[in-house]
Amino acid sequence: MPERGYAVICLKTTGLFPYKRDRVVEIAVVHIDEGGCTTARWQTVVNPGSNAGDVASHGVSTAELLRAPTFEQIAPRLIDLLRGRVLVSHNAQFVTGFLMSEFELIGYARGRGLEAVCTMQLARSYLPGAGRQLIDCCAAYDIEIGPGPGALVQAVACASLLAAYVHGSPSAAPWIEALDRAERAPWPLIVGDTGAEWVQRDPTTTDAVPTPSFLARVAMKLPDYTGPEERLDYLALLDLCLVGRVLSFQETRELRVLAECSGISVADCAALHRRYFEDFVRVAWSNGDLSRGDCFDLVAVARMLAVDPDVIAAALTAPSSVARPPIASIDTVLLERGDIVVLAGDMARARSDWGRELIARGLSLGTAVTLRTSLLVAADPASVTGMTGKARDYGIPIVSEFGLRSLIGVR
Repeated sequence: MPERGYAVICLKTTGLFPYKRDRVVEIAVVHIDEGGCTTARWQTVVNPGSNAGDVASHGVSTAELLRAPTFEQIAPRLIDLLRGRVLVSHNAQFVTGFLMSEFELIGYARGRGLEAVCTMQLARSYLPGAGRQLIDCCAAYDIEIGPGPGALVQAVACASLLAAYVHGSPSAAPWIEALDRAERAPWPLIVGDTGAEWVQRDPTTTDAVPTPSFLARVAMKLPDYTGPEERLDYLALLDLCLVGRVLSFQETRELRVLAECSGISVADCAALHRRYFEDFVRVAWSNGDLSRGDCFDLVAVARMLAVDPDVIAAALTAPSSVARPPIASIDTVLLERGDIVVLAGDMARARSDWGRELIARGLSLGTAVTLRTSLLVAADPASVTGMTGKARDYGIPIVSEFGLRSLIGVR
């Protein structure tokens, strides 16, 4: 009987559309147990055949692809790693779509589609206000994403994010039932083939962190979306479009077909595109003046989304003022019963002691910085971390340990 737990999976692909032409070029799997502890990790590059895609986008060199096993060769090991476990990913629809496509290409049938827990979808409940991207969700917990473009770096971060959900969640969390279903899910063996050895990426290619493009930097800060899940999945795909590049005409057409397949009408899709572009423009200007190249990229995004010319013209005009969340002064902070306080960093007094002090005063102890957080207590309020950055974005006051003593009357 396979061990119960979670299999966190991340992919690098040649593009965004698995049922057309795009293939998997890298797979990373991280196992975590029911308590959220990491138990093992694996990684391999995958030879996609004749379609290597945009090497600059997925980061796997042609030389690495040529020496890598094919998906068919790594499939037996991958099935062993997934069998009996809950499949977990960030933007799970994207990942499961590619996995099902690759399995179909080798004639492997599970009998039903892949079920997965999506840490992006869960963020709407556990991290209200957080953006869609993994890096933004991780920032709320001060989870650092390691250097390098490899899939394993992303899988480790996603595993840490799920672990944070697990540690801060009641027993009725949605993934509990998924554990029982995963034990019963069929994963037939591939008869007569033990598979090829997995081949890790060249470590010399994963040390450098590429500088995010203007489009990628803006996409990281796009606000959350509270509408139907299928629309959130679609918006997440738009984010992926912009992180790597602006789509070609053919890819844009495929994106619209995908929207229709997801039950998003033409009118609703146009409204989503306009809202997406308006959010994009607002975030872009909030970072300061735009260069000529930035404006060129904005126009390219607008054309990809078929935004009206008048909306494009307005987007290129600098706003008279940029609205920023107000930063509350400690003098104006008034904590009330039920308010959520988050502790961050190493403190002089044990955090468990502080937790008891806060709970004794009717306050709640939070684990992540969200829109519901009332106060962030940081070992160094001036530091630049994921939590302090989120607090500043949301206008949440940040105080030191000494400031907390003053606020709640502890000597």
